[in-house]
Amino acid sequence: MTDGIGLLIFLALSLLLVLLTVMQRKRSYTLRELLAFQRLRRAIGLAVEDGKRIHVALGRGNLLSENFGSALIGLGVLKRLSSVALIADHPPIATSGEGGLMLLAQTGLQAAHQRFGLPPQDLPQKAQLVGVTPLSFAVGSGMEIRDERVAVDLLIGHLGSEAALICDASHQQGNLSIAGSDDLTAQAVFAAAASHPLFGEEAYAAVAYMDGEAVHRASLQTQDLARWAIILFLIFASVVKLIGL
Repeated sequence: MTDGIGLLIFLALSLLLVLLTVMQRKRSYTLRELLAFQRLRRAIGLAVEDGKRIHVALGRGNLLSENFGSALIGLGVLKRLSSVALIADHPPIATSGEGGLMLLAQTGLQAAHQRFGLPPQDLPQKAQLVGVTPLSFAVGSGMEIRDERVAVDLLIGHLGSEAALICDASHQQGNLSIAGSDDLTAQAVFAAAASHPLFGEEAYAAVAYMDGEAVHRASLQTQDLARWAIILFLIFASVVKLIGL
């Protein structure tokens, strides 16, 4: 019974997502403005003009763990940044703390090169495995921030308290840092140390804010509608219980 209800909800949400995607292509769904992404769009242009890099820290999310969802968002952000800044003198770089993430990042950068008709050069230097433990990952990312003329740091993925070291390295270089994670400890660190922390679903909405594709905006609209449906159901169930039905 429970499995059947879960399958029904999944099918209903999938159908809603498809319908909203079609509607998005006809009329765009307006997202609420987030200062972090306003600053990011401006910073990308300035970094390209100044010949500086954008750094994406993908974290340590394992491909087979429940923490991989936030890492996928980081990979999506890297893909969008590559589409914008790949032709710059210093294209974006990515650091990760897990081998699978490194390979996926290199694959994404290779696809971006092919899309622009550019030879995929120096992929191991543009997407690196800088450490497999939390501390080594933080130290390795900090070294890249200091050595690679980085102007913008995006920390999106599964990170923990080691994120404080990365934010500190970014702050020492005077960089703009935008950070989001699925880990509560990392979110607390970002609230204190990042230029623009992303909390909760703000991190998961990063791709939609950066590229504006219909399917990504529709996914946010689907989440909003599902959230309201759950709220109304809880209110209805509470009222029914109070009146004794």
